[in-house]
Amino acid sequence: MVKSFCGKIWNFSAPDKAKVDEVKSIVRGNLLAKILVNRGFSGADEANNFLNAKLRNTIPDPSLLLDMDKAVGRVIEAIYKKQNIMILGDYDVDGVTSTALMIKYLRLIGINPEYYIPNRFSDGYGVSQNAVSKALEKQANLVIAVDAGTNSNVEIDIAKQQGIEFVILDHHTQVSAELPKAVAVVNPSRNDQNEIGFSHIKNLCAAGVVFLFLIALQRKLKENGFFTDKEVPNLLNFADIVTLGTLCDVMELRGMNRAIVKYTLAHDQYSLGIRSLMSAFNIEKISSPEDLAFFIGPAINAAGRVDDPQVALNLLLEEVPERSQKIAACLIEFNKKRKSVENKLLADAMDMIAEQNLATKRGICVYGEGWNEGVIGIVAGKLKDKFQKPTFVISFGDNGVGKGSARSVSGIHLGQFLQKSNSAGITVGGGGHALAGGFSIQKDKIRDFCQFIEEQIEGEFINALDIDYTLTAMSDLDAIYEEISPLEPFGKGVEKPVFCFKRIRVSNIRRSNSGGHLFLDFSGEFGNGSIRAAIFHINSKKEFVDQINKNADALLDIAGTISYSAQYDSSIIIEDARISQKETGTCAS
Repeated sequence: MVKSFCGKIWNFSAPDKAKVDEVKSIVRGNLLAKILVNRGFSGADEANNFLNAKLRNTIPDPSLLLDMDKAVGRVIEAIYKKQNIMILGDYDVDGVTSTALMIKYLRLIGINPEYYIPNRFSDGYGVSQNAVSKALEKQANLVIAVDAGTNSNVEIDIAKQQGIEFVILDHHTQVSAELPKAVAVVNPSRNDQNEIGFSHIKNLCAAGVVFLFLIALQRKLKENGFFTDKEVPNLLNFADIVTLGTLCDVMELRGMNRAIVKYTLAHDQYSLGIRSLMSAFNIEKISSPEDLAFFIGPAINAAGRVDDPQVALNLLLEEVPERSQKIAACLIEFNKKRKSVENKLLADAMDMIAEQNLATKRGICVYGEGWNEGVIGIVAGKLKDKFQKPTFVISFGDNGVGKGSARSVSGIHLGQFLQKSNSAGITVGGGGHALAGGFSIQKDKIRDFCQFIEEQIEGEFINALDIDYTLTAMSDLDAIYEEISPLEPFGKGVEKPVFCFKRIRVSNIRRSNSGGHLFLDFSGEFGNGSIRAAIFHINSKKEFVDQINKNADALLDIAGTISYSAQYDSSIIIEDARISQKETGTCAS
């Protein structure tokens, strides 16, 4: 097998012709039909529901979620009895956005709740004992836990004994056989929760679950005549915050998720806090999900990673422009600090992998004393991307207890894996999603954990790049971009199509003014046609760029996605390249 400059094996798709023909009956163009089949849409109805996802046909009746009516009933009881409500969130983007949604809505209807976001370093994740103590301190009668709580059986029992009731609005995988003894546990990932039509509720982040809860709550309040003398809030004004949580928690963009992201991008109406960060990043307009996921989200996340997540929540709650701008500037500085800490930890982890030859293991586990817990998840993600294996990064404190973060590849469900390691007495409190998770572990269990990884993780993980379609230097990129545009917005589950250009030559290479990007021009083997291309963020792709420069005179195959801008029209964003072979595989084209 021929490996590319990035060390990958290229897989050229060959979609089933019968499925392509069926999907082609409802779309324009053979190319679009093939890519839809490549993304798992095997029938016309399924593809049609995806392409035409709108809020009105993807948002399910919230009452179809288990415990939703119980949750609404208990919150309404607290509102009418004027009981003290506390919102308990989490320190990542999904947790912050979920918390902000609840607070903003309750304030709009005249309720001023208490709220608390745990500190990653002093409190730990979710419904911790510290969080319960904070609820007692604030004299809360009812705690609404968002983006947490599903697996906090012990802590919620303790709270209940002290007179505090819980409503849980979460989306994390249920680890324990029994749910906590809360008034209600609204979670699409409950073991007993079924899917609802084409809504894809199993893919909702916590912000999406909260959004459904607010729909149900407002519906019931209307029935009760609550808004007789009050203005009814427009819940669609919260779409941008739900979108931010959805993209930054890397949820699949299908069903309701796709609809709400499409709505947000189309309407271009953002809350003050998001607009303040856009201004700080010199972003005039959010043109794609990447603008939110790669700029706005990391700045909000940075508060919880290196300082206090309350700062990020303050940004989303702030209503005075001047103060909002100051908070945004603070988050930018946090993000710079986060990048510096992350780069140092990543270098330490790479040294450990090289010294212990960990790249040959089924899963990669690295650990260190005092590693910053706020960035171990990012580092785990980067190592997973590089080695294409489940990756576990652990930071040990002075007390011998390690906090771990994990990232996985398709086929290995981390939530289930950590459930097994908990049951085996190796990790403590482990849980998460299919592709991401967190856990605690005693230092004397690290050898057992590494052995457990080798025993439990099966299969060979190939560092592969899937190619959707082969083009030539003569291809009309503008026309191709227009044909695939109905797939937008791109994201998890509907990744950008990757195209291959075979047997082409580099005709020009130049750096951007900032020096951080590389621009290239390609022509066909015999000089026919011309392709404008770019490699972004070359400082983190040194080996790849060196290979491009070294082989600039050779015939190359390049792989990349098509990007469009009003300034440059269509161009290729290069993801990989390799020396051309006489036979490089076949691809429907």
